[in-house]
Amino acid sequence: MKVKYLWASLIALTFFSCDDNTDSLGLSMMPDSDNISIAAKTYNVTTETIAPDSVFAKTSMGYLGKYTDPKFGLIEADFITQLTCTDQFVFPIERMAPVDDKAQDKTYAVAASINLYYSSYFGSGSNANRLSIYQLNKDITKDNFSDYLTTSMKPSDYYDSKSEPLLKKAYSAIDLSVDEAVRNSATYYPSISIKFPLDKANQCIKLFQDCQANHKNFKEEFTKAFKGLYIKCDYGDGTILYVDQVNLNISFNVYAMQADGKTRMKKLAKGHETEDSTYVTAAQFGSTKEVVQATHFKNDVAVLDPAADYTYIKSPAGLFTKVDLPVDQLITDMEALNSGSSAKIRRLNAVRIAFEGFNKPTDTRYAMGTPSRLLLLKKKDLYSFFKNNQLPDNKTSFLSTIDPSAPNRYLFANIANYIDAVGADYRALIQDRKKLGADVAAINAKLSKLNKDNELVLVPVVVDTDKSQNNNLVSVRHDLKPSYLQLKGGKSPLKLEVIYSTVKK
Repeated sequence: MKVKYLWASLIALTFFSCDDNTDSLGLSMMPDSDNISIAAKTYNVTTETIAPDSVFAKTSMGYLGKYTDPKFGLIEADFITQLTCTDQFVFPIERMAPVDDKAQDKTYAVAASINLYYSSYFGSGSNANRLSIYQLNKDITKDNFSDYLTTSMKPSDYYDSKSEPLLKKAYSAIDLSVDEAVRNSATYYPSISIKFPLDKANQCIKLFQDCQANHKNFKEEFTKAFKGLYIKCDYGDGTILYVDQVNLNISFNVYAMQADGKTRMKKLAKGHETEDSTYVTAAQFGSTKEVVQATHFKNDVAVLDPAADYTYIKSPAGLFTKVDLPVDQLITDMEALNSGSSAKIRRLNAVRIAFEGFNKPTDTRYAMGTPSRLLLLKKKDLYSFFKNNQLPDNKTSFLSTIDPSAPNRYLFANIANYIDAVGADYRALIQDRKKLGADVAAINAKLSKLNKDNELVLVPVVVDTDKSQNNNLVSVRHDLKPSYLQLKGGKSPLKLEVIYSTVKK
């Protein structure tokens, strides 16, 4: 019997690898003596556009800016970030040169800046923008902040929105003050640098001294004292930066030492031979994966048309496509032959569905791109899947990439495991329907809940791999870069293609 089912599976594979016009290929290839037959059937699948209340979006990248799309309206992006240092961090206090050696309260910082480094951006590179930076007044590590959501997280809960910003800076994505040859070099890393108040920089150094004197952990105390930053774009439209790193740099003078490491070197300039030689160095505090970084997105309210013959997917955190598979009907058909004197066993071999997008117009200068990958998963798992850093299991979650042979087409070649995973509950309902005196209303209520629990949703994602030869998948995250996809569907049902085999008992 296992050999027969192997034949059926191979035929199903052949069927699904053929051109869409060869619907009946291979369906009568089994010998009659095996009492096994292969059949194909299609089912209607309904889809609709939904706007999620929020999505989990833990990311090491900060998104900053505004962009108004002619189709979807305004997208705003701003973010909260913490700064930290290494466990072994030290200020070399014994070698640091005070700004004023005669002052009673010695200060050391000679310059300080907040630097935003970004590898790329969306939209216009020359558009004029302005950012504001606020210092957080709430310890976000004590607020179960791992549960933050892109659309429900309120930055105003973590800083004084009525206060003046700590820093402001006008900027554009392309810094024209930097020579073009430098900008085009392989080592250039674009950034926005904003002067940081020296009094606050010196507070960091003073905190380090206090921690040394009182045997406290400076890294922990720094996070408590400097709770983080909220960075927003308060002027400009047309550019969204993809910020990879946020750093606080504190520069100070350090005495140059002789080879013994204990004796200070003297200046060589005439008339300064009695003065100690110094040089400038810097300490750095940065945003890393071990501290909180949360991007907040605001999208214009979407106007959804339930009568449309298409659906949308839009990022960041804007629109998804809900998919309702006819699992009840499929399981009912599968079970239909399991009764009577000529009862047969019907086995599901393969289930395929493809989502096809419309071609996009190209007349918009800064048109949003197309998602490269879509994740199909249960709608009720939309939050927990990403929060728990799960991977597609090809059972209740599936990953698809744009079909290279058909642009704008995403193929889920076999989701039969999903039908198997949820089928037992539907089979139980089928049996309940057959019972004498069955409570039809109760059964229909259970079916409605079951269908609700098993709704699927298409989500644009990006993936991370371990960079090995096999490129093993290590994480799947929401795609938060501006992009959209218009899919066929809506009031025009899609087709679910099913291959199954039947064997006489």
